[in-house]
Amino acid sequence: MGPGVRSSGVVEGPVVQVEDIRARLTRRFGPAVAGWCAELPALVDTVARQWGLRPGPAWPVGGNSVVLPCQTDNGEDMVLKLSPDQKIAADEATALDLWSASPHVVQLHDADLGRGALLLERVYPGTRLQDEPDRWPLADVAPMLADLWRPARIGAGSGLPDLRDRVEFVFDLTQVRLARHPAAARQIPPGLMEASQIAAVALADDGPAGLIHGDLHPGNVLRGGSGRGVVAIDPRPCLGDRAFDAVDWVLASGDSEAAMQQRIDWLARHVDGLDAERAWAWSQVLAVVVAVSLLAHREDNPAAYALLQVASAGH
Repeated sequence: MGPGVRSSGVVEGPVVQVEDIRARLTRRFGPAVAGWCAELPALVDTVARQWGLRPGPAWPVGGNSVVLPCQTDNGEDMVLKLSPDQKIAADEATALDLWSASPHVVQLHDADLGRGALLLERVYPGTRLQDEPDRWPLADVAPMLADLWRPARIGAGSGLPDLRDRVEFVFDLTQVRLARHPAAARQIPPGLMEASQIAAVALADDGPAGLIHGDLHPGNVLRGGSGRGVVAIDPRPCLGDRAFDAVDWVLASGDSEAAMQQRIDWLARHVDGLDAERAWAWSQVLAVVVAVSLLAHREDNPAAYALLQVASAGH
């Protein structure tokens, strides 16, 4: 049963809190998203009627979309996802179709790309690895990585962006985060962001091209039930070097460099196709991005300092 929905299907409280959603999405899309947010209640109603859904209150998660638990007319629990950027919804739908045979990826039930709407399965128990004591359980993650990388080489006709586009987006977003957190910005060595971005773009340009998740961190991996293992959600799919998806699992919580190398070696032994050297190269160039994310939440984070050392050693 989705939160906020009684067994009778009666919604508890408003389905969307427009002001809260606008504040969250403005950080990603800018003030122009206000118009979309104002029309959101009507959009939810339209899509719910189209697919026979009873939506519950939106979850306070995500910077690219609005996510609502819901039930179908026959009582099946689902998740409705709406994005103001139709390209984001289209790319996710494309990737989920390609991963449809994998138990380690959330299943897509329907899509209305003209409205930026996706109807997804509800994963149970659905606990995020981010909320578990061991946030980076490699033994659970390895089968997921192997499944994500199983689809054959995908051509340009898929419409999916290249990894270079994703890399540039990630570094641009990190610069915005630094501008909002000047105390964190003062802790980044001069020139490190620029040098890391140049190296990351070079890695993206000369690497192999496969389908990758693009945002595979512990907040985007859920526990599945009935022996299913872990399940990836919220992809920002692109075409590029699959070692990119391993970075968060290598950097972990700011371990020593030796511990990071051990994690790479373990993954390389258990995930076919993972290039250990490239995984380490990606970890070095993206360590500053992860460090900034940690510093934005806590300015004296020792894990962030360890990551900055890794990033600096790569240049």
